[in-house]
Amino acid sequence: MEWVSKRERLAVWIYGIGVLVVALVLLSIPVRALAADIELPVPSVVIYPGQVILDRGVSSARFKIPGANLAAYVVENGMLTDKVARRTLLPNKPIMLADLKTPDIVRAGVPTTIIYREAGVYIAALGTPLASAAEGDMVRVRNADSGITISGIVAADGSIEVQAP
Repeated sequence: MEWVSKRERLAVWIYGIGVLVVALVLLSIPVRALAADIELPVPSVVIYPGQVILDRGVSSARFKIPGANLAAYVVENGMLTDKVARRTLLPNKPIMLADLKTPDIVRAGVPTTIIYREAGVYIAALGTPLASAAEGDMVRVRNADSGITISGIVAADGSIEVQAP
């Protein structure tokens, strides 16, 4: 005895093929990245390049940010600690991480100490940085005694550490 007729089997088979086709079509459509509805810190006033962001005032505002782009934004006030603006920041606009930088420790034209260290040797001299730079940045500096320009790395204390060529 046959429980299902040929016509019913054909209808089930066609239905199954239809479901498969619909599934393949839906899978081929790209899924949009989910947007995060999040509260972000924003400047309260215009902040110009070089100004300390937290000193000028920060409030918060709600934004919808695509999930894939969220990592490019400042998401909490703690991320602004000891940071200055790299470009002009406008009020009530989200702050991008690329808009921030650490403050310059050495300033172009302001004399600072140049240090050379090697096993058993320590030489300190006075030099003039040719550009402003933050801790860890490479900067060119002119030796005040010899007039020779060398490159070094800015240390946390504002000195510039050079290495033998």
